[in-house]
Amino acid sequence: MRTTCRMAAASLMLAFPLVACEKGEAKELAFTPQDSAAVRVAVEKWRTTLLAQNFNGWGTTVTSDVVMYPPNQDPTIGRDAAVAYVKAYPKVTMFDIVVDELGGRGDLAYDRGTYTITAIGPNGAEINDRGSFLSTFRRQADGTWPHSRVMWHSDMPLPAAPAASATPRPRAK
Repeated sequence: MRTTCRMAAASLMLAFPLVACEKGEAKELAFTPQDSAAVRVAVEKWRTTLLAQNFNGWGTTVTSDVVMYPPNQDPTIGRDAAVAYVKAYPKVTMFDIVVDELGGRGDLAYDRGTYTITAIGPNGAEINDRGSFLSTFRRQADGTWPHSRVMWHSDMPLPAAPAASATPRPRAK
């Protein structure tokens, strides 16, 4: 039994190498300055297509299996659900993203930073928000780096709950 387990473990290690081998030496998978620039292009495309309400274009900024974690809501899973989410979002009139950290290894990358957004609510009132985000990206065969996982939260305090009514409610009979 132990021999079988050891053979299975060795097979897995060979099937899923974490490093590339070059001339017999282990070499870590590189994340190049070109990769970093391509991720920044993906972030900018996310921002500009959302501002333009170009939802088909925005859909190309996420992987088919994207998972978005909006604040105070259940995760949104898959490209179709993500596009439906942004279509239902109030009209965005200003959206700034500041990437504070960007890195990666091989075909995976991440960024972390802050955002500021202004949207127009259903009643015409301006909605302002600012917060932080963390995203991961996966390099595709065509060299693009769409968002794979996106999590963000607001730094703004939650609105106060409405004051309780002083008038007692009628009791059910």
